[in-house]
Amino acid sequence: MKPILSLILVAVLLVAVAPMALAGESSLPFALTAPQNVSAAWLEGADSPTSVSLSYSLSNEITAFFKAKQQAAENDTMESFMRPYSYDDIYLQAQVDWAVDDVNDSVSGWHYNQYWDGRSGVDSIWPGYDEDGFIRVSAWDVVDCGISAIETVENIWVTRGVPNDDRWYGNTETKTPGVKDQLKPGQYTFDTAANDGDGELRIDLTKHTLYYRVRLNAVTYTEESGVTTYYTSDWSSVAAVGKDAAQYEPIKPGDLPAPVISGLRMTDEKFNGYPVVAFTLTVPDNLTQMLTRASAMGGGIYVEIEGRFVGDKQWTQMQGDWVIKAGEMDVCLVSLADDSQIMPKEVDVEMRCRYYCIQPGRDDIQSPYSKVIGFNSDDFGHFMYGDVNNDERIDAKDALLALQKAVDKIDLNDREITAADVDASGKIDAKDALLILKRAVNKIKVFPVEQL
Repeated sequence: MKPILSLILVAVLLVAVAPMALAGESSLPFALTAPQNVSAAWLEGADSPTSVSLSYSLSNEITAFFKAKQQAAENDTMESFMRPYSYDDIYLQAQVDWAVDDVNDSVSGWHYNQYWDGRSGVDSIWPGYDEDGFIRVSAWDVVDCGISAIETVENIWVTRGVPNDDRWYGNTETKTPGVKDQLKPGQYTFDTAANDGDGELRIDLTKHTLYYRVRLNAVTYTEESGVTTYYTSDWSSVAAVGKDAAQYEPIKPGDLPAPVISGLRMTDEKFNGYPVVAFTLTVPDNLTQMLTRASAMGGGIYVEIEGRFVGDKQWTQMQGDWVIKAGEMDVCLVSLADDSQIMPKEVDVEMRCRYYCIQPGRDDIQSPYSKVIGFNSDDFGHFMYGDVNNDERIDAKDALLALQKAVDKIDLNDREITAADVDASGKIDAKDALLILKRAVNKIKVFPVEQL
């Protein structure tokens, strides 16, 4: 009886959710989701007494798109890359909101206001400005931080020291708020004589808590019409430093998963005359969470790539991409050249990699190695658990395919079966369909298979 009830439940949910999913589609080439993980760490007086390192993660879909856009720019193929879209350029901005002690306080709570939203159109208005061109946000309100968006985790220093001028006091003529206007008297001290009269702001983090949240702006521009359009994500979860903040949980040996890699191919690129190969790295949510935490603390998680010619036993450390990003990782084969720096004409290589984690004051940690891949590997190319139809997103269509497979209405290939088995049970059933549906509507962030 339970399997039948589960199937009925999934079917009902699919009917309810499918129109919602279709209605939410926009002209963007990716789903503009809020940063999935946010971590903050006080810099302990470095830079300024109030400076905080804030890290946040981007979705695999976003980073894969902007990596492809970067490659198009490098290969002078931007025109053809942008041809499928109704605009000529697109870029990403991050916005960071902050609060002290109580996020709902009318003075020191979240500082988002109408001026954070850029105005779309021919007469567009940049975030943070009013119609007269005056700045209407403070020096601590991050409203237009441009980001490359090709790396899984971005980092920014926020709530940095402000000098003894309009950035602290504000400007009544332009109605620009100062940071002082956004704090309550008991939350800070400001020494006007410090730093040769520039002043020094301090917040005692043993008594107070700084909170942060992040959202994304996707900005498109159409040259012919001159129209700029702003799209905005939801706000992320909240990160904090200070009195009520959670203690940092260090990454421990055994926490790092083995990298998931696939799709090794030879590119048309050369580096110093040597061939460049590429493979696809799939970045699971649990790794992204750890990467965000490590980055905020001044450390990081990186990729260590090794290669060899097929038939060799010795592995060689390779030169190439080492920063984690979803999508293709480029590797130059120069390290495999012989002592005379000659590369064989027929190159048949295989690759493997592992993650290594750096945390200040702690020993480095390494993950297990990935599987070994070659040019003829039986792999899945671009792969993401839950993405059954391989369109690089997880939505109600994927849940429906899993459900149809569960009741033997359709057959799936090996890649599709692996993507659909999100509970790692070895079979496709109603539980998988329900989990995929929950992920599609953001009820869960991680599948059970990604937590193994």
